[in-house]
Amino acid sequence: MRGHWIGTFDETDGHTEIVFTEEVTAKKWFMKPFVKLFLKKQQKQYMADLRKALQQ
Repeated sequence: MRGHWIGTFDETDGHTEIVFTEEVTAKKWFMKPFVKLFLKKQQKQYMADLRKALQQ
């Protein structure tokens, strides 16, 4: 896989909203169906790590 992502943090009604923008391509054609699942997993892990860091 190759590509890049941008995460933006915005405040909406006193809450923080994170918007992920990704541009990713699979190097192998047969991996293309799994890219979206992988990115969702990575986003979830990023959020868990961020919450943990902010609680310390």
